[in-house]
Amino acid sequence: MARPDRRVNLAVARVIPPVLLGIVAYACYVVTKPLCIDYLIHPLPKYSHNPRVGAGAAIIVVYYVLLIPVLATYLRLLYNVVWNPGFLPRSSLAQGKKDTDPSSHHRHSGRHRRKRSRRRSHTHHVEKSDGQQDGKADVDVERGPDYHAAGAAFPLDSAGLESFYTKDVFVCQPDGRPLYCSTCCQYKTDRAHHCREVDRCVRKMDHFCPWVGGVVSETSLKFFIQFVFYTTIFCAFALIVCAIFTAELKREMGTANVHWAVGIGLSGLFGLFTFGMTLSSVQLAMYNVTTIENLNRRSVVWTLAIRVPQHLLAKLTPNSQWAPTFRTITYPLPPMPPNFEAMTGTGHQQQVPPPGEQHVFAILQTLPGENPFDLGSPLKNLQQVMGYSLLDWILPLKHSPCADHSNMESAFAMGPVVSRLKQEAGLEARLDETSTAEQPPSHKRKRRHFIDFALSGLSFILARHNTIIIAHSNPTVYGA
Repeated sequence: MARPDRRVNLAVARVIPPVLLGIVAYACYVVTKPLCIDYLIHPLPKYSHNPRVGAGAAIIVVYYVLLIPVLATYLRLLYNVVWNPGFLPRSSLAQGKKDTDPSSHHRHSGRHRRKRSRRRSHTHHVEKSDGQQDGKADVDVERGPDYHAAGAAFPLDSAGLESFYTKDVFVCQPDGRPLYCSTCCQYKTDRAHHCREVDRCVRKMDHFCPWVGGVVSETSLKFFIQFVFYTTIFCAFALIVCAIFTAELKREMGTANVHWAVGIGLSGLFGLFTFGMTLSSVQLAMYNVTTIENLNRRSVVWTLAIRVPQHLLAKLTPNSQWAPTFRTITYPLPPMPPNFEAMTGTGHQQQVPPPGEQHVFAILQTLPGENPFDLGSPLKNLQQVMGYSLLDWILPLKHSPCADHSNMESAFAMGPVVSRLKQEAGLEARLDETSTAEQPPSHKRKRRHFIDFALSGLSFILARHNTIIIAHSNPTVYGA
């Protein structure tokens, strides 16, 4: 059942964008010809009123000025959804699994199916014979990446190290390995999710939206928010204009223009829809969660692998007096068995790290409902999606800052929750008592200056109303 539904969703996602562009073209016709030209600028004989050239020209100018950002953001959004969707590379194991899936053969003709069956049975016979000859049991596919944890999703850097454990923090399973996708047969990057409609893992997937032709992810969420915001304003203007002149025509002639009525319906429908999507998308961006992550935002427990600093590695010994309260995992993992490549067909070559190159991580968990990606400020969270300047918020040009994973600390910016976990585990020094004891005077001075400023403003306002005068030099309240 899932495969036909997937094909239907993909087909709908390909059809809807041209339909939306057609609706926009029809709306342009309604506002330009029947309303502005035939009713305001050059009224038809059936309309018994004088021309209103200024009103008609102003409506046309404002309408098309509002249309420009709608089309610009939508085309930018479509480009990223189609050509830069943020898919993780597919593992070779997943492709082999797909080829051996019996349900996939129903899409081919009988002749092709027989040829594929003969090839598959021959290959299976050879692999089985080799396995019996070597005396080995079947390979655990999910355990395969234990020896090459990156797979296709985590490329090797110039030093031959897998990129995920060169970061200081990454999302992991309880045993310290990155999250695993059993469908794609590989590990996933932070905040990646598997989309069943496209059958791929997507980086920071937000949702599958047929209205924009596919998956909204970290590469397109910013443009999606811009599009629904500009469309809300555009539809609101079209709705107001059509409603005003429809009411006027109804009052003067007792009739209504069919095109105007359709324009009211379309602008009202899409205006309400995009307004709701704007509020929802901005709210989630201010929480720094995706639509998928928001489903269990209040109860989810994140498991993080946090790097143990070099100066603490010597304490992670049985003879040390420092007793850590967390589990650890060390990368790179043990070398791959010599016959692992032949049995799995992955073709990966294990890179030998430089001597002494070890990455030890503490496995820590957040409290239920805590978000390690929450930066502690709605504005900072929103900037991770929209950008740091006003032009980034307005223009659909640059990608979101969260799509840049070059930071060596983590793939995504981490917030106060991670700092607290480090301090509780002893991986990060807390503020000592002397420093905290020295902070109150400065805070008191700032607080006193703020109070003085507030009192000055309050005294000015009250003095203008001749009620109370507050003197800073003498804290005595006088009646007016």
